[in-house]
Amino acid sequence: MILKPVSIPKDKRKDFYQSKYDHFKFLVLWVIVISCVIEMTFFVSDCSAALGFSENTLLTRFLIIVPLGIYIFAFKHVSSYKIMVPFSYVMIHACMLSVVWTSYYISNVQNLREGFLVLQLMFLIVGIASPKTYHCVFHALLIADMVLASTFNNFNGIDTLISLDGASLIAICAFEFIFENAYAEMYNIQKKLEDVALHDQLTGAYNRSKLNMMCMEDTSELTLRNAGFILLDINEFKKINESFGHDTGDQIIKELYKIIKICTRGDDVCIRMGGEQFLIIVPNQGLARTKEIGERIRTHVANKKDVPCTFKISVGTTIYKGGDYHVAINLADKALKFAKENDVDLVVAYEDM
Repeated sequence: MILKPVSIPKDKRKDFYQSKYDHFKFLVLWVIVISCVIEMTFFVSDCSAALGFSENTLLTRFLIIVPLGIYIFAFKHVSSYKIMVPFSYVMIHACMLSVVWTSYYISNVQNLREGFLVLQLMFLIVGIASPKTYHCVFHALLIADMVLASTFNNFNGIDTLISLDGASLIAICAFEFIFENAYAEMYNIQKKLEDVALHDQLTGAYNRSKLNMMCMEDTSELTLRNAGFILLDINEFKKINESFGHDTGDQIIKELYKIIKICTRGDDVCIRMGGEQFLIIVPNQGLARTKEIGERIRTHVANKKDVPCTFKISVGTTIYKGGDYHVAINLADKALKFAKENDVDLVVAYEDM
């Protein structure tokens, strides 16, 4: 339910807010661009009010194009919500300050009332993509814009305007809290679905889909370089199933995965390729280090005692240096087959064959 608080684990909050920004960032971009363009078109009404070319407001109206250009450049090159969300709010305040500056040169400043209220809608839309705490802080700064407008323009009715903004601030912040809660509920459901789709249900290891996620878009080339590939499987696994049953076979597979987790680092990726075979990708490791990790896993397996039946593994390794990852898997598989043919309890690197 929307009104029921939905919690995001602390270690997932950065990903949550980044996801929220990524989902709505183009909406925010177009709101800011359109707002700035409208701000510049107001120069026409300035000229109409001045009964001629309003040279005093030319700079105040069109100067907004400078921060807008910087914002668009940043939008294309910066993806972090921690930078772009505050920048989005700065752009709204820049529009407001442009109006305040312009009003210094024109006699009729009553349209400032409408301008401040229109800004509420802009804050509402930008707030959809931002953390609720960010929104409350940057929205509250609108009161400072009002005080500034009153200071430079002797604006009458500032107390009434601030009270109206205060009411709007409370209402919009409440909306942002409700909206973020609803998005958090959707985010949690999506993550659960992704977890099911991305992980092997027996062991909890990644499945083959993880390899596609690690690739550059529309290619079979991984985003990393110089990574060790370790391919291993359980020897004579069919006999284990036939002699001890499939439940025992499943238990052996789970025990092997536990050993792999013990012998690898947090940023290493373990993928169950199918059946009793696992692929381990160790980023930024050379051949010697990759073989050492494979040997460590093999030794742990050989010394494992508290299992339904003893088992051994064969290991093949290679180094991925770029290009189609299937090539590296095939090379590791050749090393694995060589290990099986020569000794069923062996680690072989393709480069050493």
